[in-house]
This record gives sequence, C-alpha cells and structure tokens, in this order.
Amino acid sequence: MKKRFLALLLSVCIGVSMLVLPASAAGSNTAVQTAVTLGAFSTEEAAGLSTPLTRGQLAKLLVAFSAYHDNANTQGSIGTLYTDVNGSSAYAPYIRIAVQQGWMSGYTDGSFRPNQTVTLEEACTAALTLLGYDVTTLTGGFPAAQLNKANAIGLRANLSRTQGQAMTMEDGAILLYNALTANTASGSVYGTTLGFTVTNGQVDVSSILLSNLEGPFVASEGESLPFEPEAVYCNDSVSTNAQLSAYDVYYYNASAKTVWVYTRKAAGRITAVSPSASAPTSVTVAGTSYTIASSSAAAQLSSLNGGGVGQVVTLLLGMNNEAVAVLTGDAADEVFYGVVQTATRSLVEENGADVQQKVEVKCTDGITRTVSVAKDLNYPAGWMVKITVNADGEQVDAIGKKGTSGTINADGTALGETALADGVEILDTTSEGVAGTVSPSRLSGVTLSDADVRYYTTNENGQIDRLILNDVTGDLWTYGVLDDVKNLINNVTSSSSTTSTGTTTGTTTSTSSSTDAASIAGDVAEIVLPSTGDLLWGLVDGSIGSSVWESVTGSTDKLASYLLKLGAANTSGGLSTVLNYLGSGADYVCYVNGKQTTYKTSTKYPVLAGGIAVGISTSGKVKSMRQLMPAVIDKVGAASVMSGGKKYETADDMQVYLWYKGTYYPTTLSQVNGEDYTLIGWFDNDGRAAGSKIRVLIAVRKN
Repeated sequence: MKKRFLALLLSVCIGVSMLVLPASAAGSNTAVQTAVTLGAFSTEEAAGLSTPLTRGQLAKLLVAFSAYHDNANTQGSIGTLYTDVNGSSAYAPYIRIAVQQGWMSGYTDGSFRPNQTVTLEEACTAALTLLGYDVTTLTGGFPAAQLNKANAIGLRANLSRTQGQAMTMEDGAILLYNALTANTASGSVYGTTLGFTVTNGQVDVSSILLSNLEGPFVASEGESLPFEPEAVYCNDSVSTNAQLSAYDVYYYNASAKTVWVYTRKAAGRITAVSPSASAPTSVTVAGTSYTIASSSAAAQLSSLNGGGVGQVVTLLLGMNNEAVAVLTGDAADEVFYGVVQTATRSLVEENGADVQQKVEVKCTDGITRTVSVAKDLNYPAGWMVKITVNADGEQVDAIGKKGTSGTINADGTALGETALADGVEILDTTSEGVAGTVSPSRLSGVTLSDADVRYYTTNENGQIDRLILNDVTGDLWTYGVLDDVKNLINNVTSSSSTTSTGTTTGTTTSTSSSTDAASIAGDVAEIVLPSTGDLLWGLVDGSIGSSVWESVTGSTDKLASYLLKLGAANTSGGLSTVLNYLGSGADYVCYVNGKQTTYKTSTKYPVLAGGIAVGISTSGKVKSMRQLMPAVIDKVGAASVMSGGKKYETADDMQVYLWYKGTYYPTTLSQVNGEDYTLIGWFDNDGRAAGSKIRVLIAVRKN
C-alpha cells in the first residue's frame, strides 16, 4: 500500500509541471510522500511508519527538509564524529550537517546516541532551530516554551503527541512537512526559502525533484545504473527491479536515489513531421504526434539525413511520451495488442480516386494507433487485434480470446500463481471498443474469472506483460445524477388526456381507451417512476429500504408484471400507451462532472433517479443506462465509506452534489459531513470484479 501511494506521487511529479501539496492535508500520506521525495525516507522506512523516530533519523529528516538536502551525498567518510557515530555510519553525513548548523547537538560524554528515541519536545526544539528561532529566548522554560511556540506557528498540526511522548517515523514526517508552510524567525514562509512555491498554504514539491533530474539516457545491453536506487518506477508504476534492458529510457535523481525507467515505444510509418522536414520538433507515427526530446532524434528524423515521412521507425519514449531516440531496420520491429476504436473509409486521390480505410486501435500501452488497412476488410469496434510493425510497414490482424483467471495479489505483482512483469500493460475494454489503461494497484485483491480476461501475453520469463480485460473496473462508464424523470410520464399523461376526444371508431367516438391510457400512464408514473424528491427523502427517512429499492430498480420485472396485469384486464388502449412510452426515446437530463448534460436516446432505460451509469460508444452514442444502487452513509473515510456496517470503496473521481428542492449543486466532499448532512452514496452493482465503488455522493442538508 505504501509503495502504491509513493508511486502515485512520483509519477504525478513527472506528468505535470507542478505537484501541489495542501498544508491542510498534511496528514501521514502527504507528509510521508514529501519525505520520500526529498530523500528523507527510503521506501522500506516509509513502510514502517509506526516505528519510533530515532535521533539519527531526525537528523536525516532535518537535512532533507533544508537547503542542505543535496550536500549529504558529498560528505564522504571524514573520521569519527562521536564515540557512537563513525564516518561510515549511514547517518553520519546527516548528523554532521545537523550539528554544524546547530539544529541538534551531542552529549557531554562525547556520544550522539543516534538510536535513542526522540520525544515531541526534542523534535519540536530541533524544528524551531531549523526555522531560525533562538529557543533560549522563548518565553517560559523548557519544554513548555518550545511546545507552545511550535503550536503557535503550526508545527504541531495533525500531531497527537503530547509532552514526553515518543515520536514515530510518521510523526517526524508530519512535523517537518508542517515546517514548510510555517514562518521562520525572520517572518518568511520556510518553504519559499528552499525554492518551493508556496501559495495559499500549498507547497510545490515537484520543482525540487525535477530540478535535480538527470536524463534521458538510453540503456545499452548490460548497462547498469550509476548507484543503488532506493526507489524504482517503471512506466510511472512502482517496481522492485532496478535492472536495465536494451533500449530502456531512464532518468534518475541521485540525491533522492530514485530512478524512472520507461519501456514504451511508438512504432509505424511516419506520416508527418513539423514544423519542417529538415528541422523537425515533432513527428507523427501511427496517427499520434510525439514531441522530439533530443537533438540526436531530431537529426535522425531530419530529411537532411534521409529520415522523415514514409520511414518505418520505432520511437523510444520517455517522460510525457516524448521521443528520445529512433530505431530503424530490424531494431524497429514491434508488436502491439489492443482493441479497435473506430474504422473509417475515406476518398483518396493520389493516383486516381480510391477508398482508403484506417483503423484506430487503443493499445495496451495506452497509445491509440491509427493504421491503414485493406479497404475491403471489416474491423468492428471492440475487436481485439494485433498490430505488427516491421521494415515492410504495418499490419493489423484479429486475435481470438485467450483467457486466464486468478486473484491479483495485494501488491499488484501477480495474477494467481503467475507473476506480472514490471511495467505490465493492462487495458480494460467494453464490447463497443471503449478502453482505458489500468494500474496493477487498481486491481489489488481482485479475483478475475476467465470471462474477465479477454487476452494476455507473457514475456520470455513467463511473466504476464499484457492483459486485456472485459469491463472489469466499471471505470469506462460515464457516471452522474439523473434529474426528475417523472415529468416525462406526466407529459405522456397530459398528451393522452388532451387527444382522447378526437379518437373515433367507425361512426362512434370512443374516449374510454384514451382515459384508461391517461390513468395507466399515471399509475406507471407512481409505481415505476417516483420523483427524485420522493426517492431521496425515502432513503433519508428510511421509508425506502434497500430491499424496496432493489424491487423498484428491477424495473424489467416490475414493468413486465404490470403489463401482464394490464393485458389480463384487456385495457388495450392503456397497454398501447405504456408500450409506446417504453418503446420510444427520451431526453435524459443529467449532471455529469458538475455540468448539466442531456442524453437523447431512441430507447427508454430502466433508470429512476439519483446516480446512474451511462454506457457510451466510441462514436459518442448512448448504448445503455444502468441505475446505481444507493447506500446511506454512516461514516466517510479517506478512500471508503461505511453504510450499515458494510464498507464501500470510493472512486477516485467520485462526484459530490448537494441536493436542494429538486436541484443538484456540484460541491466537494470537504464541504459536507455526516453531522449536518445525510449522505447517500450511489455505487455500481453489476457484478464487476473490480466494481462496486461509490461513483456519486449526494448530500441532503438535515436542517
């Protein structure tokens, strides 16, 4: 678990220009992530946060959160520091700096006692000294004066320790993280003195990490890293393998002892370069444009050296999918797997009029590749295919199902008894071709059946290196909240009433069937489609329990039984009205990601109110709608909620709305709580192996 959130932090650092860490969120995760980023914790230390904080570890924390964080590696072994700290000690360079700067001191007997546990007042005193405070001039005596000052400037925020209590590794990270947003003795925000950008209590940590980044480098066969890393990330996911393979692109931060390795490649025929053929800064391969990140790659792709449009190449991709190097000839041979997104035919007039077909394929590495194929072949959206690239060009071939089963282990490193390769590529897909990449950690603890796995491949070591899944996560659906559907039924009722007198049979005007139609439409409105308000308040006050909701939302059976009753009563007019209602389309007005959206469909779907899931094809058409299930929430956690003793995980992109008098107002989870609001979570309940997450949360104010 710890490794997964560390991977998230460092991959975000690479993927965006600024990583912002809120001071208000300086709980364990954010503080520990920052400590690892700055080199204060190794991944092993981050996995043991409850262990006591020692004086040696405190010295390392102080240095990492200081202007000297890059100096420790240049200290070397300079004799014995203290009787119990020799020059070869792992903490020696940090202790030397901490003592030289006056943040800590040794004991009169010549010892430093690096393994001695640190108390709250000792850690606060060191942090205050780091910020430039003269602790001898504070009002009051030790330790009350130091503890009061630390509290006043925010150093003790989110710390539950009291005087005399021992600090843990986690506590130490929180204390030093709080120091970044605290004022120094001279009145400056401490983080800004280190080069961080601190805005409204938010700290940009990634700037320090990236400023010391070296690379990109392209590994040759048998190449080794220049140091033993403490953290390795392969394609932005945590890895335990620090070995490099030929053509890997890698970067490193020596002070943080962190390495990023990328194995991603783009292969195919070059169709465009820009801004000019002789001096390109970007290149288009297989329909995707890539920024050229090195002068050597630009030179190789330049027309001055025989490169450019028409050439079959493999691009070695680094951070942000930028092209770092170019392979040609046999070295450019590659194979990709994925699912068809779209297939389009268009007119070309290069050598007379003809039709050209292009197929877009979402591949397991997350890249959508566009390949020209024979115009007479059919590639329906959702088909699994293999793209082969060699010196002759590109070829697309359909592949059949190749399933497997098992449970993804807690670390996301194995499926059943088969190991997952470092940098394993996982693609979740729908039958319509909608697809998205999935991290192994997203599937931690999930049991996959043979039906859940559409295809997989293994590398030379027998490890699974690609997985194509069958709508396992539910993340490919669009989620939102549905506005009042009852109005649609009311429109049917109104329409039936106003047109009834104009219906004739032979020479006699008949109004009975149309009257029945209006009545039946009203019945359907009340029985099948209650209003949003009715449903929400029913959930709030308990009048609608889970079993009732299950019955109502099982609307296929509900409608079927109701129609049978209508048929038995021979109310043909009413039956016709209901069937017409069910068979015709509707406009579904929803809120999706905080914005009002209308879905126009040719079919009515069994959705009532509250949270819904919308299945949308790659062409943008609504293919299906499903009702999410409600759960009245008792307690909200960091990434989960509790409802009636049952735990539900929350989706990373969970939407939160305040509902008031029939209107949804988008808000955030931090603005609502279980004391002042009734919280109703809506989760997908379609039996997906990695589904059943709270996708939407609706808050109703209690007063």
